[in-house]
Amino acid sequence: MNKHAYIDHAAITVTDIEWHIKFFEEILGMTITRRRENEGVLQQIWLDGGIQLIASDDNSGVGKAHHLGIRVQDFKNTLAKMLAYEKVNSIPGKPEKWVQLPDGVVLELFEMPNQ
Repeated sequence: MNKHAYIDHAAITVTDIEWHIKFFEEILGMTITRRRENEGVLQQIWLDGGIQLIASDDNSGVGKAHHLGIRVQDFKNTLAKMLAYEKVNSIPGKPEKWVQLPDGVVLELFEMPNQ
């Protein structure tokens, strides 16, 4: 059993990413640590504190968790255990680090950095 796993980040889908950035910066004092644009349009941002905001282009999934990023000690072993577990599936077209649990919960796995 992997006893040492923790949330790296929680990703949320939003309609107005600029409003959400302003809120997290002005009210909670969080700062952007990374941003991703496509053809000059802001698509995603990561804030210190483990929040990722993903802009919805069609209002689907708005206000809901997009995925949870999870850090694990042994990536390959944990992934193998997950995929062997009942009702856990890999996600077609995504890298192996992405898995889906029942009810649509999506996890993105990361190996913990060497300490």
